[in-house]
Amino acid sequence: MSEGSVFARADGRACAKYTDAKGKTRYLYGKSKPEVRRKLRQALKDRDEGVTPGDGKVTVAAFLDLWLEDMRDVVSRRTWLNHESIVRLYLKPTIGAKKLARLSSKDIHGMYKTKDANVSIGRVRQIHVTLNRALKDAVSWQYIPRNPACNVKPPKEVAHQEKDVLTPEQVKQLLAACCGDRFEGVYVLGATCGLRLGEALAFRYEDIGLEVATLKIQRTLWRNQVNPPKTKSSRRAIKLPKIALGALKRHWDNYGDAEGWLFPTSGGNPVDADSSTVK
Repeated sequence: MSEGSVFARADGRACAKYTDAKGKTRYLYGKSKPEVRRKLRQALKDRDEGVTPGDGKVTVAAFLDLWLEDMRDVVSRRTWLNHESIVRLYLKPTIGAKKLARLSSKDIHGMYKTKDANVSIGRVRQIHVTLNRALKDAVSWQYIPRNPACNVKPPKEVAHQEKDVLTPEQVKQLLAACCGDRFEGVYVLGATCGLRLGEALAFRYEDIGLEVATLKIQRTLWRNQVNPPKTKSSRRAIKLPKIALGALKRHWDNYGDAEGWLFPTSGGNPVDADSSTVK
């Protein structure tokens, strides 16, 4: 393959000519020969690594659509929904129309600075995680030669504030106050078994083993949708302490439906954390 040549054009600009990995002749332009030589060295390096420059027509939005479709079967549904919302709400409206091959670190840094003024720092960091992962795949799939997000630092998190934790006496008071309440089981499972709210609200009666004091965690509720646990280790069976077993027995006696959800809405669906009074 041609190692390239640099020459001056009639209009005063410098130009380099070389052959890419597919045998296609390509041209690079700049204000001076040293500038074009730098571009040529990088282009030849990309060629030797098998990277073929894009045709310049693929936008960031179009690539992100392809990336999200590919991710459907790679990550959990919850993770995919997080990426999808970041792409739809934050990435497409700002950099979606830009050509993927022309997306620069400066573009990304500018987007983070703009977002930082309107959304939380934590959300900006989530945006960075999604974009960085997508662009890493863009490099792997040879859409672009390098990831422009890898050298961009998202804003730093503010100092972590310790959360208030209930004392043992406060836990006793809470459990006494919720005894007999429709959501008593949710409070008790959270306090005694460390279950997440989405896990506690996603139980069906068939998951409870009253006779052997066990509870099977097989799903989680998030954004009003029932999903498998995020990881294999999250799908598990736990031994119920006496206080949790007693709460679930009372719940069964008062609301029992052997084929239904433990905490249903009037329509028979599981109560969603975002719309319930259990916070």
